[in-house]
Amino acid sequence: MLDALSSLALEVRSLDRAVDWYETHLGVDARRRGDREAAFDAGEATVVLREPSTVPRGGLHVHYAFATAADAYPGWRERLGRHFDLVEFDFGSARSLYVDDPDGHCVEIGTGGPDGDAPLTGVFEVVLEVEALSSAEAFYRDLGFAVADRGDGRERVRLTGPVDLELWEPQLGIADARGGVHADLAFRTADPAAAADAAADRACSVEDVDGGVRVRDPDGHYLRFTER
Repeated sequence: MLDALSSLALEVRSLDRAVDWYETHLGVDARRRGDREAAFDAGEATVVLREPSTVPRGGLHVHYAFATAADAYPGWRERLGRHFDLVEFDFGSARSLYVDDPDGHCVEIGTGGPDGDAPLTGVFEVVLEVEALSSAEAFYRDLGFAVADRGDGRERVRLTGPVDLELWEPQLGIADARGGVHADLAFRTADPAAAADAAADRACSVEDVDGGVRVRDPDGHYLRFTER
């Protein structure tokens, strides 16, 4: 139903500081820059840095993950390790490192991206904080996400779809990461109206917006559906 993650918005206190951090440490260039918002590309997705000004706001303390090629991973560890105390985790089939940006977003860089020249090949995971796992899971399953894994002793579930979504009841994860609140995500789909209809019974709100439909989930996260 949903084909791809097109954007993830993060709230930042100082746009200048946030842009400088991402450009300096992750080597990305802002392709769009305004008074209160900037955006850079990560594979097919766009990461938006947004000062508080509008609704939906960007997400607070969002834990999200960039993919990189396995042969590029040691370079990231060396590059970021010169400036930060990194947390690293070996999942067996993949490895990830974790670092906090200046606004408390936990940025993960994990292996699994395709080989190539791009050091960051996309966003493969976003973690959302939810109040009640069962209702949040039902909402996202209506949108076509499927359960991949459930937490052992912690209230969380991992869903697969156009991006992996982890739904966490309030808790701390690896590197003391937290699920994001009032997150703002956008997805490409062949039929935005049909995607909105699938979620409408559980959604807090559904509204037409420029280029698509915007839905607010039961935990206040915003999802925008646009044509692919």
